[in-house]
Amino acid sequence: MTTIITKTVTRICLPLVILFSISLLLAGHNNPGGGFIGGVMFASVIALTYIVFGIDHIRSFFNPDWADLFASGLLLASLTAFAALPFGHNFFRSAVEFLHLPFFGEVELVSAALFDLGVYFVVIGSLLSVLKNVGDDK
Repeated sequence: MTTIITKTVTRICLPLVILFSISLLLAGHNNPGGGFIGGVMFASVIALTYIVFGIDHIRSFFNPDWADLFASGLLLASLTAFAALPFGHNFFRSAVEFLHLPFFGEVELVSAALFDLGVYFVVIGSLLSVLKNVGDDK
């Protein structure tokens, strides 16, 4: 049983923490942050939502299979790590490309960002899969 204050704070924090986790993910290859800490932030706010509203209430409108997210993230991270080998480069070699976009200016595209995205999905999928399995009454 939670209070109205806890539910209100959770509703306010949910979108803010999700946006913060995405900003940590996007800044990760050049600045502090990355897929791991962004995934932990995302999983923590979803875990808070599970705790405050109850897993059955959340499951009524939002019930993803977190193991699928884990598997797709692991596949993406693995493919990114092995992608340089066919081109004669070392394992985990990162590629950098600069694009000039009309309204944004110069944008840096880095293959390490795809690896961070895979790690982000792995962390979210693993933490929330464990939380969901522990929270289930079977």
